[in-house]
Amino acid sequence: MKPEDYYETWERLLAEQTQLIDRRTSLENDLNETNIAIAHLEEVIGHLAPLAGVPVGADLAGIGITEAIRRVIQHSKNRMSAAEIRRALGDNGFDLSSLTAPMASIYKIVSRLIEAGEVEREKEDSNVYYRWKTAQADDLVQPTEITDDDIPF
Repeated sequence: MKPEDYYETWERLLAEQTQLIDRRTSLENDLNETNIAIAHLEEVIGHLAPLAGVPVGADLAGIGITEAIRRVIQHSKNRMSAAEIRRALGDNGFDLSSLTAPMASIYKIVSRLIEAGEVEREKEDSNVYYRWKTAQADDLVQPTEITDDDIPF
């Protein structure tokens, strides 16, 4: 073979490699855009579900920790300890591994939900439990009708 033959083969393979790299870049961009779209839809669906009367799903992945804790407590039939909340988060797909002190975060968020009037704190012996605060008859406010203008999508 002559050096020109090797050069032609090298040139052909280089062009093929460049095409594959360009294709990979395009696929990675498509994947990134798809992941962003999925994350957006998960957030919208998560916020819309309670309004639609849909119970908490088995998957809490992709939503914020406050909303995940809110859903776990709200949809529990029984009162829950902080450890049970943590277990329920993990069982339902919420990843706590990024938190350095997950229990401290859970306690802080639950205390904020108590301050907001969403959660009740119950103490029995030396144990503390949390329960979703059910609305009393005089707490109920007639809901306003939701129109298409209220929905951001």
